[in-house]
Amino acid sequence: MRPVTSDDVPILVIASDDTFAHVYPSLAELLAEPGNGGKFGGAVEFFDGTGRRLAAVFDPEWHLIDLRACADPGDPVTLQRRLQAVRDHVEWYLRTYPDIVTRARLTIEQAVACLPQLGDDLHDDIFGMPDHDKGDSGNFLHNAMHAAGWSH
Repeated sequence: MRPVTSDDVPILVIASDDTFAHVYPSLAELLAEPGNGGKFGGAVEFFDGTGRRLAAVFDPEWHLIDLRACADPGDPVTLQRRLQAVRDHVEWYLRTYPDIVTRARLTIEQAVACLPQLGDDLHDDIFGMPDHDKGDSGNFLHNAMHAAGWSH
């Protein structure tokens, strides 16, 4: 496995149950995010912008310290299906538990319109997912993603 060293490699974090996804612009930003150097609160998987799986490297206390590119080629089609499952889950959550929508002073239709419209390009789909450049107090989509799925 090769280390992920480039500062411009996007990192997709997706819950193993496809209920949550966030994108980080780089490994450095993932590791710098408060709490990510600590123990994760649930089962997650890591991928780069091509859909290639990244293996987590932990220190003896199970703190994430690095990601390594796996030898297998990326599987963009499967990853796009997983991102669609995340998006569909969040839409289901917003329609089933509308209190998060009303607290944001949105209608259900407005909230659903905030969800990414996924298509045929994995890179575009990855960057349609919420990012973490604002910590845990991000925009509506960021917060809805936390409410609907895995949370750290």
